[in-house]
Amino acid sequence: MLKNYRLLALFLLLLALPLSAIAQGSVINLIEQPDAQYTFDPDATLLEIVFPRIFSSDCAIIRFGEETMLVDSSTESEDMHERIRIAIELMGIDHFDIAYNSHPHRDHIMGFPIINEYAPFGKFLITFPADYDWRMRKIVGQMEDSGVPVEVVGDGDRLSLGSNGEVSIEIFQRSVNKSWPLNDRSAMLRITYGDRIFLMPGDNESRSQKYFAETLPAEILKADILKYPHHGHAPMMIEFREAVAPELTIATGAANIMKETKKHLEQIGMPYLIAYQGTTRMRTDGRIWVVDYIEQPAE
Repeated sequence: MLKNYRLLALFLLLLALPLSAIAQGSVINLIEQPDAQYTFDPDATLLEIVFPRIFSSDCAIIRFGEETMLVDSSTESEDMHERIRIAIELMGIDHFDIAYNSHPHRDHIMGFPIINEYAPFGKFLITFPADYDWRMRKIVGQMEDSGVPVEVVGDGDRLSLGSNGEVSIEIFQRSVNKSWPLNDRSAMLRITYGDRIFLMPGDNESRSQKYFAETLPAEILKADILKYPHHGHAPMMIEFREAVAPELTIATGAANIMKETKKHLEQIGMPYLIAYQGTTRMRTDGRIWVVDYIEQPAE
């Protein structure tokens, strides 16, 4: 009889909970559900990841406490960089401890010198040799001329943020000495804070997505939120998608390019956000993710 009472009490408790509290998992999406309730641990330092309103290129701003990191830099386009500058300004950032490049394609590397002018870099991390191609040589030369130390990192290296390394940033990369296309050799970042994981696969396409799904342990690829590979310009392999199994996907492609990707995501029932629709912010205390837009103050 006592057992039955306990089951009844549990059933009534579940009925009293908001549906979002049961179904939302680890990601609270305030863009889609603006009235969703959440509470951060008041003593926790938040990990914050922001995507400026750029498109068909990559740039992400990471902050943990007082430490900052820039992941890729879009192109040299004035339009793209006005959007990046606004995001940096909204966050109140005046420098980056680390600037990191996943691979030397124009839409990932050419904007670093522009950003370095108003938010100077502590160091510049590259995942291909400094003399890999003319773009890499040009940007590395500009960084060195500005007094920014340049370091090469790659597969198996681990970065961290926080005085005790609370945020772990792992690099996974197919060997740059192989004959695969540059996109398939771009470095992938796995960012972990507490129980929460975000995966940034750079521009990895079908070959490398399948390679990672077949060679990395399942627990390595699993992530709460996934940045859609190659801005949503290329298909996501089913093996890769099933291994990551994200609750939310964020894409940075242009609207005309993203039509098929959006259709595909809707068909498989995967929640997604298109970053250029707003300055997209992800925050976590290591327990939950809260995703929203940073609102620009009215003039």
